[in-house]
This record gives sequence, structure tokens and C-alpha cells, in this order.
Amino acid sequence: MARGGTDIGFSCRCGALTGTLKSVDPDEGTHALCHCASCRRALDLYGIPGTRAEGVGIFQTTPDRIAIAQGAEHLGVMKLSPKGLYRWYAKCCGTPMFNTARGPTPSFVGVQTSCLSETVPLGPVLAEGFMDTKPRHIGLARMIWRFYRRALAARLTGRWRQTPFFDADGAPVAEPELAPRPEATP
Repeated sequence: MARGGTDIGFSCRCGALTGTLKSVDPDEGTHALCHCASCRRALDLYGIPGTRAEGVGIFQTTPDRIAIAQGAEHLGVMKLSPKGLYRWYAKCCGTPMFNTARGPTPSFVGVQTSCLSETVPLGPVLAEGFMDTKPRHIGLARMIWRFYRRALAARLTGRWRQTPFFDADGAPVAEPELAPRPEATP
């Protein structure tokens, strides 16, 4: 299967962890904004300002499109709950960078658009979720359909094995940490 598209660089805030999001094509990913409490909490843990109304920019695609050029040793992973998503970050400076399932399947990665060198090749935002308005979701059915289509194609072609986040046995390349629970407000 030939791939076209644009390669986009990514980097943590300090530049120690860098790489490329390969062959970016709006048809092979979904540009989305997430307004959920979990995405907001993940950014708060690393001191990244923002509001829930702004949303967290994510490009959903498959992990075989991620190539780490330098600083793979800085890749860390946390989860907000025992069964939560894996939220990959740069340990060197605390930059949240990627979200994955807790294993190599389904073949999925959500790339934080804030760590990309540019976002125009991602195409327009096609979905927004967990908004505080009516409707609460925009483009959810399309996002889910595109997710399953990409995951199935990666499974059928064997591309699901090409991931910088899990080893050949399916274990994460970094030990997952459980994030501290948020402090209760009185």
C-alpha cells in the first residue's frame, strides 16, 4: 500500500525527544478536539494552562506512523486510572505527547497537536467530544468509524506490530505509572 502525505516533526518542550509523524493525510487520521475531564487533567498534571472550552487538540492515527528520531529513553507513560488509556509523555520536561490503548491492539495513537511543528496537513477538526454545550459531541460517529477502519486495516496488514510504544511481546516500552489522584476540594 503506497503512502502519500506530509511528514510533520514533533518535539517535547525541551527538544530532547523528537521525531516524525509520517505520511500525514487527513484521510488516514482524524483531527479532533477533546474537552473531557481526563484530557484536561492530564495537561494539568504537567502544568500546561488552558481551559476545558479550548479543548485538547489530538490527531488520531495508527502508531506505525510515529518515528522517534532521538530521545526514546525519555518516553514515559502514565495512566489516570488503573484501566485508563496510556498517556505517553517526555520525562525530561513533562510534555504530554501521545495517547494509546494499553496494548498494541487496537492499533491507535492520539498525537497531541501541541507537540507538532505544524497542524495544517492534519486537515480541519472533524470531531469534538465532551463539550459543555448541546450537542455534547460533534462528528462522533465519523470519528468512531474512521478509528475502526484504521485499526482493522492495521490488523489485517500487520502494521499494528510497528509501534514505538510496545515491544514485540506487547509490553509497554516504559513502566506505566498511575497518576496521583486529584485532591478533593473542601
